[in-house]
Amino acid sequence: MNMFLDFESITKSMGELPASPIVATKLLELLRKPDLKIKELANAVSLDPVISARLLRMANSVFYQQMKQVGTVDRAIIIVGENALQNLALEYSLRSTRRTYGMMERKLWENSVGCAVACRMLADRLTDIDKNEAYLAGLQHHIGKVVMMNRDKDLYKEVLRIVESGKGELRDVERGLFAYSHETVGAALLDHWNYPKTIVEATLHHHQFDKLRAENEEIFTVCALINLASDFCRRFGIGCAEEIEVDLTLSRGALSLEANPMIIDDLADQFYPEFIKERNLFLS
Repeated sequence: MNMFLDFESITKSMGELPASPIVATKLLELLRKPDLKIKELANAVSLDPVISARLLRMANSVFYQQMKQVGTVDRAIIIVGENALQNLALEYSLRSTRRTYGMMERKLWENSVGCAVACRMLADRLTDIDKNEAYLAGLQHHIGKVVMMNRDKDLYKEVLRIVESGKGELRDVERGLFAYSHETVGAALLDHWNYPKTIVEATLHHHQFDKLRAENEEIFTVCALINLASDFCRRFGIGCAEEIEVDLTLSRGALSLEANPMIIDDLADQFYPEFIKERNLFLS
């Protein structure tokens, strides 16, 4: 589906790219092994002192209510679980791509985490898509914006100013000032990082995915999850200036998934507390 795009030229035009999240990639590979051993995970986590430290802080946080202090990586993995470990590594890799960190970056980070949480919840209840793959797709779908901010933060601020003034659509303005829109840049970066093709294609097509229904049902479904998850974030003001009134049951993503409105309403009630819990774990 992306044969018309020269990802290598796109990544070169963006200048110096963020380093590949090596530890996160290694953890993803390990977590797919049917005979995975905790020691293997612990050895991989220990390659990154920041992830190791944050994992131990998580294991010793009030949330896990341990009677004794947790002092080893393998014990911490047992306590927090493989899913929490994967999410921590991926979230850390997302934040590590930023060269600066201000309000604009904070909003984008919160939106990425919120979309990831919603994708995981929605995938689990509405589809047969692996919920961890859905989480990853939600987390990374706006990674192109990070690259563009890293390349020229002031110019990206100008993009947002033009959009907020009502003088253009986001992707059109991005293309005007950066030559490419964020989903194209993001897909090129994830392809450069050797991410699964499903994630690359979902990143590329998450704004325009209707035609994918006949071409690739899996990517179509992941895109619909991202679309609906983004509406969850808008509804609760995550990554936005304020909450936006959205009928989630009539979201394009919800309609594409043919989602039961009662399930959507139920997940909407659960979503914000789940997002806050996840966000606070990452900030601990």
